Amino acid sequence: MRSGFLIFSKPRKGREWPMKRLAPVFVLMASVLWGSMGIITRYVAAIGFNTRQTAAVRITSAAVVLILFLLITDRNKLKIDKKDLKWFLGTGLGSLFINNLAYAATVQRASLSVAVVLLYTAPFFVMIMSVIFFKEKLTVQKIAALFLSFAGCILVVGLSGANVGDNALVTLLIGLSAGFGYSLYSIFGKVLMGKYESLTVTVYTFILASIASLLIAQPLSMGRIIASNASKMPVTVIGSVITLALPYICYSTALKYIESSKASIIASFEVVAASLFGVVLYRETLDLFNLVGIICVVAALVILQLNPKKSQRDQNE
Repeated sequence: MRSGFLIFSKPRKGREWPMKRLAPVFVLMASVLWGSMGIITRYVAAIGFNTRQTAAVRITSAAVVLILFLLITDRNKLKIDKKDLKWFLGTGLGSLFINNLAYAATVQRASLSVAVVLLYTAPFFVMIMSVIFFKEKLTVQKIAALFLSFAGCILVVGLSGANVGDNALVTLLIGLSAGFGYSLYSIFGKVLMGKYESLTVTVYTFILASIASLLIAQPLSMGRIIASNASKMPVTVIGSVITLALPYICYSTALKYIESSKASIIASFEVVAASLFGVVLYRETLDLFNLVGIICVVAALVILQLNPKKSQRDQNE
């Protein structure tokens, strides 16, 4: 397995240098779009879908649009090697599906702030697996940025009124499963991006995740809700593509040119983006701790970009 990771994770040459410089920007774009996900999620839930159906509608909508787009523009991007199906199962079922399912379960069992903090244990998992499978260097710079971003996430979401439900251990394990599932995309996606275009990786991720999510979402009930709210579905589809499919495309593109551990830390800006969207759109307020948390996350991103020449020499060695 380890050799497979190393073979497929090598980026292509040519546009490699400018894309290495732009890769953090792509991750940042993905995190901002993910941060806006709450907007469309609230919209979809208000239609009458339950938690599992909301996830299924969003994932399936994005999958259908991506399939149609590739059928019209470039059908060759729908071709994959059968032996790589295991990696796509990793991104689709192991990551996107498990992440959504476990996160929804955590939200139901505990407070939203606890769920978010457990979700953002993902960079810890990514860093460990990146060292094992990709031989990435575990630097002081990365460790400092990781802990700073995690502390920032805790401060941004706030844990003053947090609760973990009746069975804290089970809630903790489910929440960590969400974080672990989230982290798997940075690992399996890195493998696949050494061989496929970002659209190919994203579309098969969503196809597999949509199949799994529909199986547990009472599709007949979903169909009735969709039929009775047809006028609201265009916004649902467009919103799902913008806040779910597009950020995965951006993130997948970046994974070809940036270390997985760095990408996962930069992606923690999603928490900041979500908070800022809440302030602008829903008139939510930020206290001093929230503001300090935002500063911590931004500081972590700055730390990751320090001394880029040395970082690049290390990566090429």
